[in-house]
Amino acid sequence: MCGVMTLAATASDDVGVVGVQFRVNGVINLGGEVPAQPYSVLAFTDNVANGSYTLTAVARDAAGNQTTSAPVSVAIANPPQGHTCKFIPTFLVYYGPGRQLVTGDAPALARFDGLDTGAYRYFDMYGRPNTTPTTNTWTAIRAINPYISIFLYKMGAEDSNFEDDMVPEGLTGIDRYNVSRGHSMGSLNGNHPELFLRDSEGNLIYDAELSKPAQNEFWYLMDFGSATYQSYWVEAVLTDLVFQPSGWPQPWVADGVFADNCLTVLNPFSSPPSAPYTAIPPQYNADAAWSEAMNNFVRAITARLHAFGQRVWCNRDSSQFLNGFNAWLALDAGPNPPDVVAEEGAFAVSWGSPATQFFPEESWKRQVDVMGAINRSSIAIFSHTTLAEGMEGIDNWGMPVTFWQTLWYSLGSFLLGRNDVLNNAYFQFAGNGNHYDRILWYDEYDMINLGRALGPYTVTPIDSGNGFVNVYWREFEKGYVYVNPDGGATNPRDVSVHLPQTCTCRQLTHENLNTPASQLSEVTDILLKAHTAAIVLKTQ
Repeated sequence: MCGVMTLAATASDDVGVVGVQFRVNGVINLGGEVPAQPYSVLAFTDNVANGSYTLTAVARDAAGNQTTSAPVSVAIANPPQGHTCKFIPTFLVYYGPGRQLVTGDAPALARFDGLDTGAYRYFDMYGRPNTTPTTNTWTAIRAINPYISIFLYKMGAEDSNFEDDMVPEGLTGIDRYNVSRGHSMGSLNGNHPELFLRDSEGNLIYDAELSKPAQNEFWYLMDFGSATYQSYWVEAVLTDLVFQPSGWPQPWVADGVFADNCLTVLNPFSSPPSAPYTAIPPQYNADAAWSEAMNNFVRAITARLHAFGQRVWCNRDSSQFLNGFNAWLALDAGPNPPDVVAEEGAFAVSWGSPATQFFPEESWKRQVDVMGAINRSSIAIFSHTTLAEGMEGIDNWGMPVTFWQTLWYSLGSFLLGRNDVLNNAYFQFAGNGNHYDRILWYDEYDMINLGRALGPYTVTPIDSGNGFVNVYWREFEKGYVYVNPDGGATNPRDVSVHLPQTCTCRQLTHENLNTPASQLSEVTDILLKAHTAAIVLKTQ
């Protein structure tokens, strides 16, 4: 066993049971005493050495009498570092808008397989005067989960003109606009103005979403296809995040670097077409030229950072478009693919005015398929909504939508497409507009475990009474996942799905996650509304 397991026990007494304590090897308490039914506790194996263990439950009555259950033997087999056995591997992105981390956050952060954050967070839990190589945010998290991978943020293809006076751990870009910080190639503006991309009229191109022209704060688009810029970027990143100018390691050095805005292609549906940039650079004015240059940037920084023991996580996009999908595959097929590639907007997103935006089926399907097609990198999937937990609103199809519907649809889509052999896909879901300012965890991550997939997904057309709808489903050892991505010609369409006759099936929902499967009602059919997912358990 590995990952998260639920331990459960039953107990009764003529006086009354006041609590049940679970124990490992008879002496180590597993959490606190459970005071009421159901007597259960979650056990995390991530920080437990591989081997055999004995589990018992000790029931206590009001008179103080105790009875110990018969022992149960379990074998723990955690995977090597860099791998996970979780059914739903997860990651967290936590940036500047989030509050300062405290030591009490370490257990919550340690539940994730990957963490992307800023270098300055190294000091959050213990402060600068008290931080040592063994007492800092990273060590606090790793003391609980030694397998977590920590990546530090850097803007990739852009650079700012307003961070010259910041401390190294506070930089979000490579900086060095007018101040070289000892860089062997000098400053960017002073020594390499040719690395700033310009439009056809000679104007500097900048990121309109991140820049503040009224305050003279700009994020300029750099010549990411240039070998000179690639070399400049790597040297700056190594200095800021890995090595001090003296050659000693930076205190906050982590497992790798998160390179943001490695955008895959030009967005054909953005307004203006150059968005988020103010113009399209003449050098990269078509998808083929842009994607080739960006893929070369990613390969170059990956090869050079690997030489210094650093892993690379590149934030990409546009896997829903055909040209973007092909660019993803090209990066994976070529030399030096990054350790992790990220799709920042998959399946359901918070972008635009709707509460949730669901992509059309064709676009959604590409995002499902890209997960199974990526073989040489891990893939990080971001899904999100503007809704907070428990809230509802209107989606981009004009239909009512809820927070939990969006989470389950995104999670179901993720389970359809992930490569079950490599288990190289990781998931994050965020509400409240996805501002990367909260430690987000849902019971679904702990309580859903369908085992290994028995094959790839299948598509079954089902008559909705208003035309046929493609239902996508996948069978696992312990159940099934069904997804209806239909938007319809005019309105989304709902369908009734007949479950396999050989299955004693029970439907899992957010509301019954913590109910034992044996107590759920058996079902032979399920209603699958448009833009929803259903998880069905196989039971005896």
